[in-house]
Amino acid sequence: MAGVRRTRLRNSRRGRFSSEDKKGVLVFALGLAILLALAVFALKVVRSPARDFDAVTLCNPHLPRFAQHLVVIDASDTMSAHQVHFLKTHISDLLASAAVNDRFSIFVLDDHYNGLSEPVIDLCKPHSGKEVSALTANQQFVDALYKQRFAQPLDRAIGRAVTGEAQPVSPIYEALSDVAALNHLDPAAQNVHLTIVSDMVQNSRAGSVFKRGSAAIDQLPMIDLRRVRTRVYWLDREKYQRFQTAELEASWEDYLGSISRLERIQRVRN
Repeated sequence: MAGVRRTRLRNSRRGRFSSEDKKGVLVFALGLAILLALAVFALKVVRSPARDFDAVTLCNPHLPRFAQHLVVIDASDTMSAHQVHFLKTHISDLLASAAVNDRFSIFVLDDHYNGLSEPVIDLCKPHSGKEVSALTANQQFVDALYKQRFAQPLDRAIGRAVTGEAQPVSPIYEALSDVAALNHLDPAAQNVHLTIVSDMVQNSRAGSVFKRGSAAIDQLPMIDLRRVRTRVYWLDREKYQRFQTAELEASWEDYLGSISRLERIQRVRN
């Protein structure tokens, strides 16, 4: 009799859950697992290193920085409309080809600084809206951040930098010396590209082309920019034609080639 009771008890326990009940439990467990997975995924997205950037510079210490683009603009004289357009096009091309987290540092030089200014802008390129997934980020927010905190300030900075008036001093050498001495080279950048936008008519205490011609460049002290790839956009100026000679260009080629990795000197017509 006891064995019969135990068998009936087991059968009654099996009968507590119908097939519909079992389906409901399975659906509940599956839903709970999905919610748990979504919570873990959201936590990973929120804590992702890709979202960790400096509020001022937009630089992310957890992402690689393939390049820093240093641009030194000689504001000791005015630029022609063609030269301004050329410079803006060049920087736009740099921006388009740059990777996320690449750094843009723009400076001017004039007699007020007798060398390099404080950065007109110093920002790392953030993601744009089209570069992020709608599943992990608000594309409109990311795009607004890109435009308001990076693209628009960069455009305004270029506009300010190219509106200089004629100055009695053109401290090109001092600006290059400041790049090396004032720690403007980003140690996190795998490559550093320096663009010099100038008429290259050096005129300061260190040396004056007006007084000594190309010999003024030959006598400039050495500085260390060996990890820097340098490119010069040489602004032709009609009033300086007799100073902007082939000899001056050759002297700058020798000097810049000895202190940095000179890529080219390109003339930009007035």
